[in-house]
Amino acid sequence: MLKYKHMRLNQEKIQKAQRILKAKTETETLDKALDRVILQDRERIRRKKIMKRITDLRRSLGKTREDPALWIHLAREEREVSHDSRR
Repeated sequence: MLKYKHMRLNQEKIQKAQRILKAKTETETLDKALDRVILQDRERIRRKKIMKRITDLRRSLGKTREDPALWIHLAREEREVSHDSRR
């Protein structure tokens, strides 16, 4: 649904947004800017849901012992094996 609106807006901001969004008119500029805000909000909600799933999964797994030094050691061993097999 379209409605006519009468607003006082900062002309410099509109022109800057128009260049950024590559819009032809001020109306198109505002429409594209609103579309971006709506899309960003959808993405924020999607990321929030994903992070909740990740934290729930980690919580359900319980405490796990993570040792970055062990990961580094295993990665070095793997690299040495692949390097030796090339010879």
